Amino acid sequence: MRVMSKVDVLGDADFQRRMLRLSWWILGVGLALGLVAWVLSLAGVAPLVEKGIGLGWLLVLFLASVVALPVHELVHAAAFVLLGGRGVHVSFGFKDYMLYTSANGATLSRRRFEAVLLAPTVVLTLAFAAAGAAFGVPLLAWACAVFHLAGCTGDLCMAAAIWREPTCAFVRDAPYGADLLGR
Repeated sequence: MRVMSKVDVLGDADFQRRMLRLSWWILGVGLALGLVAWVLSLAGVAPLVEKGIGLGWLLVLFLASVVALPVHELVHAAAFVLLGGRGVHVSFGFKDYMLYTSANGATLSRRRFEAVLLAPTVVLTLAFAAAGAAFGVPLLAWACAVFHLAGCTGDLCMAAAIWREPTCAFVRDAPYGADLLGR
């Protein structure tokens, strides 16, 4: 197999700008939709949204967002181990204000690698939705999901780069991101 292209999360300034723009877009649209739901709820049009947003609500949002960061990386690790097999060795790190999970050198099919990248987005969004339903705080769950999703842009952009490379059959995890491999 040969390297078709590389996804350089840490060194590609254009890639980082795309991540940042996507993060701001997700935050803007997500918070605007949450604000609309809250206003409609206050007006009695949408009674599903909690009305008591205060310091406690903001504290829970902050704590949930902070706790989601390492949980996100643990979900990546679990997905690497489940989909990559016994030879995958996972490590964790922090660089350029980002937590990351690495399985340096591990090679997975493109679909499995995309699943590793997207697993935390899916798992934590579902967890926030379930918690919102269980505790009757759908707006808080929405805000937690929006903040988390805005932090997933590296994974989303990497998955998109893999998806856009039709000649890619396998993806190798690398210290800077990933190598897209073809025959």
